[in-house]
Amino acid sequence: MIRRKMLSDYTGTLIRWLFGIGFLGLSFWCTTTGYEQEDHLKVLLGVVLLIPGFGCLWKTIFHIATRPFMMMIDSIFFPGGKLSKPVLNLKLPAHYINESRYDEALLEYRRILKYYPDEVEAYEKAIWLHLDVFANPSEAERLLRRARRRRLTLDERIIRLVENALRDHSPR
Repeated sequence: MIRRKMLSDYTGTLIRWLFGIGFLGLSFWCTTTGYEQEDHLKVLLGVVLLIPGFGCLWKTIFHIATRPFMMMIDSIFFPGGKLSKPVLNLKLPAHYINESRYDEALLEYRRILKYYPDEVEAYEKAIWLHLDVFANPSEAERLLRRARRRRLTLDERIIRLVENALRDHSPR
């Protein structure tokens, strides 16, 4: 699906370029031959053909013209270059929990764990959400195993909570 969209984008760009260059070439031919033959109608047609020619190539022309300004703005606001990972923000998922927006809080904790895999608080809160809010002890256990593989020290209460939940949900 993504590959098809990329091919479609390239095809559209290629068609736009072909039409744009074609219109500009036709415009150049009309204006030069009209000027040499003193045919004002051909010169006017050449000037009119400039509009669709530049219209087809406008996106590329605009991109090339604004690139130096965008690079200058980026160097002012991001002097060290683009950030490799987002800034650690544990307040946002905590706010989501206070607002009872648990799905969004869990998504934020997952994003934090993606970029900061050694963040203990994110593991603990995500495990708590899986156990108490979503009643999904298997996912909580998976996160606990992942934290143990990374040799992180989690709060004993969280570990006992997971063990008790697994013991309660296990088949007897």
